[in-house]
Amino acid sequence: MRRLGYLLITSAIVGLGAAPAQAAGPADPYPDPGFYINIIGGGASFPSIAYREVFDCQYHPLGYDNVKGPGPRTINSNCPSAPYGTATGKGYIFVYYAPTGSGNGKSALKANNNNTLTNPISTTIPYTSGQIPDYPYPQSAGYHFSGSDDVWNLADQIAWEAPNGPKSKYGNMIQLPGVGGAVTIVLNGKDGAGSPLNQNGAAVSGSTSSINITRQAMCGIFAGKITTWDNPLLTASNGGVAMGSGQITVVHRFDGSGTNFLFTQALVAQCATVTGPDYNVSGTPTVSYAFPWGDQSVCPALPRGANRVNWPDQFATVCGSSNPVPTGAAFTNPGVNGSQALTNQVVNTNGAIGYVSPDFTQPAVPTGPITANLQNEWDVSTNSSGTPSFVAPTLAATAAALSSVTPVFDSTSIGNPLAWSLQGVMPNPTLQAAYPIAGFSWLELYQCYNSGANMPVQIADVLFGLYGSSAVEAIINSNGLVKVPNVWLTEIYNLLGNDNYRPQNTWENNPGNQCVGKVGAT
Repeated sequence: MRRLGYLLITSAIVGLGAAPAQAAGPADPYPDPGFYINIIGGGASFPSIAYREVFDCQYHPLGYDNVKGPGPRTINSNCPSAPYGTATGKGYIFVYYAPTGSGNGKSALKANNNNTLTNPISTTIPYTSGQIPDYPYPQSAGYHFSGSDDVWNLADQIAWEAPNGPKSKYGNMIQLPGVGGAVTIVLNGKDGAGSPLNQNGAAVSGSTSSINITRQAMCGIFAGKITTWDNPLLTASNGGVAMGSGQITVVHRFDGSGTNFLFTQALVAQCATVTGPDYNVSGTPTVSYAFPWGDQSVCPALPRGANRVNWPDQFATVCGSSNPVPTGAAFTNPGVNGSQALTNQVVNTNGAIGYVSPDFTQPAVPTGPITANLQNEWDVSTNSSGTPSFVAPTLAATAAALSSVTPVFDSTSIGNPLAWSLQGVMPNPTLQAAYPIAGFSWLELYQCYNSGANMPVQIADVLFGLYGSSAVEAIINSNGLVKVPNVWLTEIYNLLGNDNYRPQNTWENNPGNQCVGKVGAT
């Protein structure tokens, strides 16, 4: 920490050019600093709104004088300088984040190539400016960090460490939690016949609805075994009143996504031993409600938490075998990438249910769709009353879920991204107050940079701003997400203060600098 603090104070700001003359977006009202630093990132859509609002508060807001991409967002009211951005006075820094999905973020990081990001999947989050008005970003702008809700896995690490691979050029891959969030069960609000759902369940603190779904019912719905809104298992948690009638339509992500990973890893863990009746089969046999859809990237396609899974409407054949939609069930997807597309599909489909981060639903979006309340592991395992209790995806319940794991690293493991992955997932949180589906959205960085803008210092400034400011925490909270818990921040600061593991320049003459002689990320 002392070394990073010194660098933050003493680093020289390097101008990277002058603003382009061409402009098609709204005129930039902020003073021209005469020099600027561009920090390029992209990936997960899960935290993209929160990241954009944080970066626009602390640095130069995007969306002005741009040729491609959305215009500027309103500065979050929690920003100390609202309604203006650049609260830190660093208007010469532009932080770009293209929300293209976690998988694309990983690919761009491995290649150190911003063109690997592909097209952004949001129409409301700006990702260009007067300094970089077009997209794809120019290769000369470099690539500096990624966001991913899908943790770094063994296959990622093998690719990173391959002969002449990324590690030989950029050093270790550094993976740190960026923000935390729930994965909500989002509802259309109407049943399959188009009538409003009957919300007769017990009141739940902080909820946006009285739709309460037990662990058994949640598993049954997403396994394709509970298919109508008048299913007895749903009625039982709705005060004995049918929630509605007609088809339940499960809406899932079209693309590979970190949200998909967080959701499916939870269902695989929580539904493994759950059983229940299948009302679509003669005799109503008791069947498994375990999550059945396997990892789309491998054969055999075993069920596990994955960036993309073999949903039956999307993949009719899996590893040479038929993958039918269960009898009576309905699955669909929006056909295009992104959380907003899934949300739109749910809103426009009677009887629909899906999963999405809380920044697309009420209360973060006052006019957005409602979400269900879920039964957590504490209640499943300890409640002997026969009357289940439920938890809403509130900030407090999300923070409780993330606090259910306390990381422990030593000098041999703190620099290993797989050690962070192993300890940083909580597929079935056990604390009493925890919402049952939650996780981190991760930031992925290079250990070794080679930039005249002293990029390790700029990245450190972004991280400390994200982790340390109460105003930034309020911005994050306003988007339904939570700050990284203190038990994790301790380990983050330990890594960032360690000369053997922290981001450094290839040209830094520091004891322990592992980057001397490497190419470095530009």
